[in-house]
Amino acid sequence: MSEAHCETVEIGRWRELAATFADYNYRHVWAFGQACAARRGAASEHVAVTCGGDVLALADVRIKRTPLCRTGIAYINGGPLVRRGAPDDILALARALQALRRTYVEKRRLLVRVAPSPGPPSWNEQLQACYISAGFKQSSTVRNSTILIDLAPEPTELRKGLHAKWRNDLTHAERAGLALRTGRDDELLTAFCRLYHELIERKEFAVDLDPAFYARVQADLAEDEKFEVTLAESNGRPIAGHVAALHGDTAVYLLGASNADGLKTRASFLLQWDVLTRARSRGYRWYDLGGIDPENNPGVYRFKRRMGGVEVTAAGPFEVAPGELQRLIVSGSERIYRAMRSRVGAGK
Repeated sequence: MSEAHCETVEIGRWRELAATFADYNYRHVWAFGQACAARRGAASEHVAVTCGGDVLALADVRIKRTPLCRTGIAYINGGPLVRRGAPDDILALARALQALRRTYVEKRRLLVRVAPSPGPPSWNEQLQACYISAGFKQSSTVRNSTILIDLAPEPTELRKGLHAKWRNDLTHAERAGLALRTGRDDELLTAFCRLYHELIERKEFAVDLDPAFYARVQADLAEDEKFEVTLAESNGRPIAGHVAALHGDTAVYLLGASNADGLKTRASFLLQWDVLTRARSRGYRWYDLGGIDPENNPGVYRFKRRMGGVEVTAAGPFEVAPGELQRLIVSGSERIYRAMRSRVGAGK
């Protein structure tokens, strides 16, 4: 069997290839990866792993060099993309990991860190075993957990799967006379940003990637890549909103916000149900509720848990380094970076 290798691809080819993978996700959308890399002073390399003319995998690799040292980190978030629903998908991943390791670890002397997206439980288990077999090590005890809803059942069955209290709140919202507007245009996203800003002021919290970040990314996306915004309106005025990413076989809940009227009418329940059923009608297999944190955010966890999905934990994150010295250099640089960000944040 011939050896797989990495080659960079341009944006048009990337979009064409990415659409063929079931695990294509917003983290691997071209503009999203570039924007995330820029926030960290990194560079985004879009790579196809090929063998004999066949594309086995895609990876958006964010390169961050360590100052004054001939090493750094090559970070892959939400990939590599390999899942096509074929029996040999996991073999394609194994060969892709070998090629990525040769290119970035052995040739370029970088530490490679990979944070796969969460998928169905059986797939997560296969990923975990594949990375370990390829020589990667678990890089953190902090793992990415979410709730996945299988959209294969009929809507009547999905509704039966809702917790009784959640279902009652949905019925309350359905009787509130709310109008829903869905689209991918700037006007809807701007209206959502206003709602989210109100939410932040009311609850006094911060997020790493806020709606303003997604709005900037949205401006650079092709129409079929854009985030989808749904607003719930009462008397022509937005009272709640939902932002979703729809790629591959999965719809992902990214952001949500409600004002006082939205809370009173239970608008968020109607929005979630609307997005779930529309994603199903458009052929998506899964609805990813965008992460859970039972300890630090138990209220949101309870809301999501009652939607009838299954709790899953992504494989990894994993890493492999050229040697112990490079690993220590990268680890030390990351500690310094986090400390500096913490001080900047504390000074605001």
